[in-house]
Amino acid sequence: MKLIVGQIGVGTIGRIYAENLAKAGASLSVFDTDAKQCEALAARGITVATSLADLTRRAQLILVSLPNPDAARSCMLDVGGAFASAQPGTLFLDTSTIDPRTARELFAAAKQRGLDYIEAPVSGGEPMGAGTDGAKAANITFMAAGEKAAFERAKPLMTCIGQHFLFLGPAGMGSTIKLISNHISGLHNLIASEAFMLGRAAGVDSETLFSVFQHTDANSYWLFNYFAPRIRAKNFEPGFSVDLQYKDHRLAEDLARELKVPLLFNALAMQIYQILRSTGSGSKDVVEAANLMSDWGHVPRYDV
Repeated sequence: MKLIVGQIGVGTIGRIYAENLAKAGASLSVFDTDAKQCEALAARGITVATSLADLTRRAQLILVSLPNPDAARSCMLDVGGAFASAQPGTLFLDTSTIDPRTARELFAAAKQRGLDYIEAPVSGGEPMGAGTDGAKAANITFMAAGEKAAFERAKPLMTCIGQHFLFLGPAGMGSTIKLISNHISGLHNLIASEAFMLGRAAGVDSETLFSVFQHTDANSYWLFNYFAPRIRAKNFEPGFSVDLQYKDHRLAEDLARELKVPLLFNALAMQIYQILRSTGSGSKDVVEAANLMSDWGHVPRYDV
């Protein structure tokens, strides 16, 4: 049966989801407050809804891709928001990276209105599977939580834009694990950036380090499937942006504060990504940290 899908949010990642859904043959309508993003998809023959109410009228399977908890909460819960206009039985698959508290709030609000809500933040686990690369390759991993029956119902939609579908339990668990995952990857990025700066300062070129680290315990998914391709190509376009990485570290800090546990390295990571943001690099890929570290170490940058 042909999927009839509505999509809220067609930014950097969401636009790619929409393109993949269209390629998969879904009957798709989209909505975003950024008219230019919608116009680009309309030019490709994708229907643009005039409002959230128009979108929910067209489909009872809604994909959500928004940048932060405030945007997700406003979109779903505000007067005139998607939950208010959705028909009973509508399923929302929310791929936004939000905090666990917001995920639980949205799940509860959906249930009150007779709606289904699955939080399903995404990440990459395949070669070249992170950020926009994973979205384009449709090989992303969903960290889903909510109710199992709704998760099963969402699988045909997830299959169009991803590859691995992990059901993790009650609402909030998907966001929790996604924040832990991005905590690790954000630190991997800074460690690699600092290490390669040290190598350059010592007169060791990057390719020598890459060739050696393939066979040492410095080897990691992040180093060879994200960091290395961008360094080699001098590609600092996201990918995954500094702004989003900072946001996820901030949400991890909020979670740690709520749980009364320390996150020492997360605090340092937040400061470094904030330095990048303060120098105008918030919209660049997180690997821009390698250029920042190069400046600190007075060694050549990777973007020249």
